[in-house]
Amino acid sequence: MTEPVLTRPQRDVLNVLQAQPDVWHAPDKRNRYAYQPLMRLGLVERSPDGLYRAVKVTEGGHG
Repeated sequence: MTEPVLTRPQRDVLNVLQAQPDVWHAPDKRNRYAYQPLMRLGLVERSPDGLYRAVKVTEGGHG
């Protein structure tokens, strides 16, 4: 499977979230439209109170 093509704001948001994967982050107002596409791609998860964090990726696992 190929890597998804991300816009610059999406890459910026994903880099910030992946830098601290165990921390929930409040959405960045400047890049607020970048979160929904990242959620659809399964790269980011949202808490019930509106905070975001990167989804932990496990290496391998494809059998």
